[in-house]
Amino acid sequence: MEASGDDDAVLSDVEGDDPSPAALLGDLPPDAAAEKLRETLQELERERQARQEVEKTKAELQQSFGRLKVLAHEAIKRRDEIGKQRDEALREKEEAVKARERVAQELADALKAKEEALKQRDEMARTTDETARAKDSSRAEIETAAQMLVSGSERIATKVSTFKSFSGALPRSSKYTGLPAIAYGVIKRVNEIVEELLKQVESAAKGRDDVRVQMEQRNYEIAIEVSQLESTINELKEQLAKRTSELESWEKSAAAKDARMAEVEREALEKLSSTEQECQELRRNLEEQTLKALGLESKIEAERPLLFEQLNYISKTHEQLYNIIRMVDVNVGDQPEPSEDLFLPQKLDLNDNLRTFLSGTISAFELAKTAAEKVSSEVQDRSYEKKELQERISHLVMEKKHVGTLLRSALSKRITAESVSSDGSSKEMQSRTNVVLKVAENGLRNWGLDIRLDSLLEGAESMAADDKPSTGNKEEDEVFGL
Repeated sequence: MEASGDDDAVLSDVEGDDPSPAALLGDLPPDAAAEKLRETLQELERERQARQEVEKTKAELQQSFGRLKVLAHEAIKRRDEIGKQRDEALREKEEAVKARERVAQELADALKAKEEALKQRDEMARTTDETARAKDSSRAEIETAAQMLVSGSERIATKVSTFKSFSGALPRSSKYTGLPAIAYGVIKRVNEIVEELLKQVESAAKGRDDVRVQMEQRNYEIAIEVSQLESTINELKEQLAKRTSELESWEKSAAAKDARMAEVEREALEKLSSTEQECQELRRNLEEQTLKALGLESKIEAERPLLFEQLNYISKTHEQLYNIIRMVDVNVGDQPEPSEDLFLPQKLDLNDNLRTFLSGTISAFELAKTAAEKVSSEVQDRSYEKKELQERISHLVMEKKHVGTLLRSALSKRITAESVSSDGSSKEMQSRTNVVLKVAENGLRNWGLDIRLDSLLEGAESMAADDKPSTGNKEEDEVFGL
């Protein structure tokens, strides 16, 4: 708006002057022609002042362009942090600024052409003796300058025709005629072009802000989905920790099963940690994809390969989760793997690729849920096996106690019978009994029963005095049957 005010000031300076002094020289006598030449020189001096003001206006425009450049460089620094896509947008903005500079340069060329016309008019003033002949040549030069101004403005309008069409004639004013009227039209046309460029820059900034708002909304939705996936993984970790605490309470007799369960649990934790790392990697890839999609509308072709890479990572995550399920459940190996068409990128618009990306993420989430169910089922199966082993151990302990009771009663009866029949050979019988007890202990130890029969022998000798010889053959038969 400052440039337009300066243009109005320039136009007001030349307002009220004669339109073309050179056009009146042919109708005046020589003395009047000399007077008119002096007036022409004064008019040229005023035009020089107007040109200086135009140059001041140009300097102010250049200062505004410089400020725009500073703002553009700051925007480039911020966009460098975001990514290459914003860099491209900034390069487009710089190209627009350069286009404006080229417009200013062409305007300067037009002003230089005008200066050349003024120099030619100065030469006409110095050659007062050849005024009549110089009149025609100056008129031709003025027409040439006017054509140069018109052609220069047309070239400028052609270069900015991508933003707006300026194919019409130059603006006219009833106050000016001749070369001032053409200069007025050129200045107005350049002012319109500069205003249109400013509007284009503002619209580009507004579009960039709209894209930023859309991408922030998309970031929020993706963060919600990732938080849901993390909560599911945390629940799975809590279940595994609970199962681990139950497995640590197994008895020493089930050491082999405990080791196997610990190995299975360690493998499951490793697979889950790898899955969590892949999920984190997927989240980082999603964030990168979100940042790189800021220039989505204008750079969709450049962003499609990155989206394809994201779909490839989702496919790899899907394969890793399927491998975890296949390791836990052997029966899954006979089933066909999920179709890879789900992760194939679509060569259409970005919305279809985003839907494919969302469907792949949902499929990975469902597969992770299936893996958690398989691991939970495997842990329950191991707990059932532990309970069965505990029941068998308790049953064996009961059998051990029963066998010890029967052996104690049998030994007491045998010692009583032998003590009655042979009192004289007690020492020999004692040594033979010790040998038999050692052999019995070794046999029981081979069967997994650690029983000390020498303590049973002492208890049997103490019980022998109280037992009667007629304690029936029922218990002996029971011992022999065992």
